[in-house]
Amino acid sequence: MKHKKVLAMLLTLMLAFSLTACGGDKQEEEPAETQETTAEPEEEETQEEEEEPEESEPAGTGEADISSAVDSTTTTDTEPVPLGQWTNIADYATEDEAYHTVYVRVNQVTTSTDDAEYVQSAVNLHNESSSDFMQIDLASVEIPDDVEWCVLDYEVYVPAEFPGPEYGITEPSMDFSETNVGGGGFPAGDGSTYIGLGTNNTDLATVADPSYQPGNTYSFRTLFTMVKGYQDYVFELTAYPDGTTSDTTSADIMYYVYFANK
Repeated sequence: MKHKKVLAMLLTLMLAFSLTACGGDKQEEEPAETQETTAEPEEEETQEEEEEPEESEPAGTGEADISSAVDSTTTTDTEPVPLGQWTNIADYATEDEAYHTVYVRVNQVTTSTDDAEYVQSAVNLHNESSSDFMQIDLASVEIPDDVEWCVLDYEVYVPAEFPGPEYGITEPSMDFSETNVGGGGFPAGDGSTYIGLGTNNTDLATVADPSYQPGNTYSFRTLFTMVKGYQDYVFELTAYPDGTTSDTTSADIMYYVYFANK
């Protein structure tokens, strides 16, 4: 069978770098005589300088109902976490350098075929919320004709007991990938196979300069590519048991968590 290999570099998003020239015009110093005749007495400032508004922070939606959460250790690629269902997964806490339970659920998957405007608007919001060095221009990235851009919407609930300093915790976003049910590459429209197609995911920002606190639920987005019309795949996360420390992580205790896409 002929294989069509899509390398990670082909589908890696191209960032638009903007170079800005900074500098001011030099002014020659006036002669002493001119300074004496033209200088005006300085007036005392009577008004305080206006403070610039602080950057907006993402408002967490509070606690989540996790009473019916799925046990992540029981999921498989054929029995994934249903769409909209919570599951437990341990996330790394820098405060004590150990993994602690948070909850994750996939809410929505939107393909360009389903709603191209939604996909583009998600990218536009990312560009508005990101620096010049993180800009995404979908039009500048060449992808095969039978592959399309897609957006994954998901949430992460961080329990109040998750350890963290007063100023907040690191962003609790997840590193999703896509995997074909049963393994192997993704079937292309011409009968060949795409290799590495599910490993080119990119986080999409929704707010500029966000901060995060335990006890809240946060929404995130991921941009990825998939064969048009193909649905026989699941989202995959790697996980460690709750309580694992940075010194005890190993492939022996790592496991996979699977999420349905529909």
